[in-house]
Amino acid sequence: MSPNQKKALALVIAALVSAIVGLVASICLDNMVEAATGWACLALGGGVFLAVFLASVAVIGLFEFSDSRPRQGQPNPPGAPVV
Repeated sequence: MSPNQKKALALVIAALVSAIVGLVASICLDNMVEAATGWACLALGGGVFLAVFLASVAVIGLFEFSDSRPRQGQPNPPGAPVV
């Protein structure tokens, strides 16, 4: 995989995990607070999603993604010995 594909995959996984954590936080607020409105649950879930996703992006940005594809050398010129 190319480095860009690896980073994109890591960001997609971070977005999915962040969405799940935000949803869980929203459901927890709805169950714990009886006077919680729908907007409050939505705001908390969105805030948690944003916080977790931005933290994930910061951590992912610290890593150097390398290319795992085999390097292709230059073809041998005609008449050169093959090693």
